[in-house]
Amino acid sequence: MKTIVIFAAVLFIYFIPLTAQEIDCDVTVNLDPLTTSEAKDNLSDFIQQIKTYINSHRWTQEEFGDRKIKCAMNISFQGSEGDNHYIAQAFIGSQRPIYQADKSTAVVRIMDDKWDFDYIRNQTLSHMETRFDPLLSFIDFYIYLILGYDADTYQTGGGTAYFQKSYEIVNIARGSATQAKGWDPSVQGLYSRSQIIDELLNPKFQDFRKAVHIYYFRGLDSLYTETKLPLKRIYLALDKLGKLKEKINQPSVIIRTFFDTKYLEIAETFQRSTDQTIYTRIAKIDPEHQKSYDEYDLKRR
Repeated sequence: MKTIVIFAAVLFIYFIPLTAQEIDCDVTVNLDPLTTSEAKDNLSDFIQQIKTYINSHRWTQEEFGDRKIKCAMNISFQGSEGDNHYIAQAFIGSQRPIYQADKSTAVVRIMDDKWDFDYIRNQTLSHMETRFDPLLSFIDFYIYLILGYDADTYQTGGGTAYFQKSYEIVNIARGSATQAKGWDPSVQGLYSRSQIIDELLNPKFQDFRKAVHIYYFRGLDSLYTETKLPLKRIYLALDKLGKLKEKINQPSVIIRTFFDTKYLEIAETFQRSTDQTIYTRIAKIDPEHQKSYDEYDLKRR
């Protein structure tokens, strides 16, 4: 027991800086759906502008050396209205290292298909988070969401300050006279920026954030030094999510997004388990991905 306590303390100290890392974001675009050369030419510097905007800004008040959160923003332009107004969708993803594993694990994987904004080549992109901008407020929202999710993996509730930043951006967007897609509340269970941040900050979903911490910090981060106890903790995290689903008895964006992001990793991780009922029990918690759990269960037989 003493050894486990010491290990946990060392691990906690080792990861504290990562709760407020800065960002290293890779930005890619797909311009194929755009039908005019003018609309495409106008975006000739878009990737570099967005990368510079994200990666050169200091998003936190902490100093943590060269540690950075790896993330990606893959933007697919769906159309244009005139040469400067664009309709787009974006995949936003982030990852963080697993302790002593020489590998990383996905933390955020979100597809947002409701985004429109104006862009003019060579325009100045400046951080002004108290003012709504359809292009930059979208980016700011997701960078703070990434920071919050990352922090929560290391410390229960560690991402609250960053989630609050995202929430403030949503409120500014809702109160803006500028019409832009994706900021209004959605039908219960359907993804929207409003819905995901409302759930993350809602006290009735606090068990979700506890489960995230257990899954990553007490589970995955210990899995490469021992097996039995970390697997037990990972299942505990999943079980906590299952009980939360039953308790709230309503569709949840954050729970669905978690399982959509993690189900293959969960299935692969429990290949180490000797419990012959483990995949059946996980499938009851996450029935949407039962096919994958059944396939991995068969691999062990």
